[in-house]
Amino acid sequence: MFSGGINMNKYIRQTLIVFQNFSLFISAILGIIFYNCFNLDFYKNFYSKENLAPNINTSNDELINNTSNLLDYLNSKAELNTSWFTEKDILHMKDVRTLYNVSFYTMIFFIVLFIITTILIIILSKHKTMFYITRTFNKTLLAFIILIIVLAGIISYNFNSFWIKFHQLLFSNDLWLLSPDESNLIKMVPEEFFISLITTIILHILLLFVALLVLNNILKKRFRNI
Repeated sequence: MFSGGINMNKYIRQTLIVFQNFSLFISAILGIIFYNCFNLDFYKNFYSKENLAPNINTSNDELINNTSNLLDYLNSKAELNTSWFTEKDILHMKDVRTLYNVSFYTMIFFIVLFIITTILIIILSKHKTMFYITRTFNKTLLAFIILIIVLAGIISYNFNSFWIKFHQLLFSNDLWLLSPDESNLIKMVPEEFFISLITTIILHILLLFVALLVLNNILKKRFRNI
């Protein structure tokens, strides 16, 4: 009976650690996505590198102002500039804002889950908390790193196919099919922009995960004999 109780406690602790790891990695990935997507400097650097403003017949100031307006709209701080964005642009961005909101609350959910599972692990493990966490951490993290690398391979092999399937999966309409002849939105953020953005996001995720892997190995050695 006593042995069964110990095994049950071990199973619960291990399950909590997996959920804790999972929630940490998901919230970190979403946090990195939000940081890059709302980083105005990233847009400015892309516009400067591609010399975009004169290529789409606008001034750099107007392009930056409308980009700021776009990001403010996604943050529910402003309405889109109707003199710049077309009706179809606005309808699509409404869907995108809904997606961002769902993603934001998903991130908050996983942050809360991380905190709750961490507290429960501490209660169950007491002074051996770090020993148990670090023992499982690498396995879960390596699984995420492999998934990210596989995704990066798929994207680099055929970005256009990935981008189409991504939109078909997340949107229930075809408003995302914008024409450069009509849409200022697609002129501002062409395919090359998203290739650069997604590449940056993946690199940031991998850098963070490698840093976590190194940190965990250091902590694992420190808490091995506790």
